[in-house]
Amino acid sequence: MKRHSLAALAAMVAVAVSLTACGPAQGTGPAPTLHPGGVRIVAQNLAFDSERLEVQAGSGFGLLFENREGAPHNVRIYDEGAADPLFVGEVFSGPAIRLYDVPALPAGIHLYRCDVHPAMAGEVVAR
Repeated sequence: MKRHSLAALAAMVAVAVSLTACGPAQGTGPAPTLHPGGVRIVAQNLAFDSERLEVQAGSGFGLLFENREGAPHNVRIYDEGAADPLFVGEVFSGPAIRLYDVPALPAGIHLYRCDVHPAMAGEVVAR
């Protein structure tokens, strides 16, 4: 009986270790790294965790986007009334993380939203 219990415990530990080693659910490889000057945003409960992001104007930056739920989300950066967006990130379901490479934005206040859930929105301030 003890041998059976030890084998079951060992199997459970092996599964726990393998799940922990996988890191964030986004496929294979290590989690993306956000470099200095980058920003981070989380989608959870059909909302972004921040309504305002601040970036340096005229410089591209990394946007680490963590989707913590099964619903698909993305980040689109645009100027209200403009025909073309400044940036459109990949739509993906979570839980997963993506590191978007956002091109340089001109100085000013820009808007961002999720294309799938437009009520999820905020502003990007480029200074």
